[in-house]
Amino acid sequence: MSVKSIHIVNYKNYEDQKITFKNGIIAIVGNNGMGKTNMLDAIYYVCIGKSYFTSSDKNVMNKAADFFRIVSELDYDKAQEVIVKVKPSQLKSIEVNSVKLEKISDHIGSNPVVMIAPIDIQLLLEGSEPRRLFMNNSIVQYSKAYLHNLLVYNRLLKQRNALLKQFNEKRFFDKTLLESISERMYEPASIIYKERLNFVNNISPIFEETYREISGDQEKCSLTYKSQLEHQDLETIFANNFDKDRILVRTSAGVHKDDIVFIMNDDPLKTFASQGQLKSFILSLKLAQYHLLHKVVGKKPILLLDDLFDKLDTNRVTYLLQRLTNGTFGQVFISDTDNDRIPSILKSMSVKYQTLEIKNGKVVTDEKKR
Repeated sequence: MSVKSIHIVNYKNYEDQKITFKNGIIAIVGNNGMGKTNMLDAIYYVCIGKSYFTSSDKNVMNKAADFFRIVSELDYDKAQEVIVKVKPSQLKSIEVNSVKLEKISDHIGSNPVVMIAPIDIQLLLEGSEPRRLFMNNSIVQYSKAYLHNLLVYNRLLKQRNALLKQFNEKRFFDKTLLESISERMYEPASIIYKERLNFVNNISPIFEETYREISGDQEKCSLTYKSQLEHQDLETIFANNFDKDRILVRTSAGVHKDDIVFIMNDDPLKTFASQGQLKSFILSLKLAQYHLLHKVVGKKPILLLDDLFDKLDTNRVTYLLQRLTNGTFGQVFISDTDNDRIPSILKSMSVKYQTLEIKNGKVVTDEKKR
């Protein structure tokens, strides 16, 4: 799987920029704020149909524009042109080889992609929502059934919460009406739970082995899936929380409360881990995500690494680059504020690479090396 080219129009600080990419390693260099992360996000968007950093398309559109467009040539077995057109007042449009997709969800999973960014530290330190998002973004790339049931469950959850709020505001309660929504959530909740459980069970051994390699076997880390459906089905959970939901005016339990518990040496990770351990944990988790997607989908995902090597010493950077160029990975994009660090290491390793220097949303240097 690879990105051959991308044409970015009005996406963040890119007004109109077309770039051609080579296979292997692409180093995207430049000072902070120049658009390195924005380029990676545009690639992610064209692969999955949304930004990695925000759920609102308004937040990624150039401030001086009222639309954005991304055109990309992707290659897996055969060339594929993907065109994303977004105008806030209209429905998002995605075309593949000049054929407009009926649903955006039809595009998800066609072009597997994994992104690693500084914001991922939220997976470890903040609430459970970023960790559920990690599970969702992984599973939807290989399971259409999961995506369908997730959309159904979330839509019904929104309706159930709105109904509870309406009951509270209007001082009346219709149990039959509430149950008519609740009972339609039982089946999708069960499917979501089983898919997430399988995902965590499958990614855990890959993650543990990856962390051992990256950390030099200094700590023992593991993942544990936490769900209220482990011991009860959703129907029982709703029955037990009936009064609580009425008081809180929201659905207080269900798969929308699921979590992954990160463990290091038998203790919760965030209670004592150093910055280096946190970064190693995230890197191992995302590389495990990459390997699992590759195994399940049969395609090597596109790998996007944003400021991965910030504050790492040269020895650690060299080790990671050796790992990324050992043939296990496909096309890899890496952003760095140091213009020379990655190219000089890759050159010493006699590895094929391409360097793109970005300044104010424009490619000012494009070097292709062997």
